[in-house]
Amino acid sequence: MKRAFKLMFSLSLAGALMLSACEKKGEESTGTSETTESSAIGDSADVKKQEELAATQITFTESSHNFGKINEGEIVEHTFTFKNTGTAPLIIRDAKASCGCTIPEWTKEPVQPGQEGKLEVKYNSSGKEGKISKTVTVIANTEPSETKLEIEAEVITKKNLNGPYKNQ
Repeated sequence: MKRAFKLMFSLSLAGALMLSACEKKGEESTGTSETTESSAIGDSADVKKQEELAATQITFTESSHNFGKINEGEIVEHTFTFKNTGTAPLIIRDAKASCGCTIPEWTKEPVQPGQEGKLEVKYNSSGKEGKISKTVTVIANTEPSETKLEIEAEVITKKNLNGPYKNQ
């Protein structure tokens, strides 16, 4: 009997709290002009933030780069140049490499329409051999949101020589 009473009391209390919350929510939605003015200010800030995150266009001068033959242990670099060909500021949120041997670094500030930015890719060939192909995925406020870049090389080691070890 005590259990039944506790259960009914708990359910009644939960129902009363829910009803009270719904009534308060209804009161807020019929707010005064002061509430409307403060909402308009908040909406203005939200619109500005949405404009910054609006989709734009990114155009790379090239989508792939081949380093050719490189010696095992070499660290090679290539800079991909891109242009904001859209109408909103371009914001690169991230650039992810397909493995830890490839490190991308990019322009962190928003790139204005018509302006250019850079994405530098460093590849460390230590412990690698043969033909390699790595991908860097650029994530930005573009449509589509991901753009893929590729680097390639043929890593020459002393044990897989096809002729002399490449001089640096």
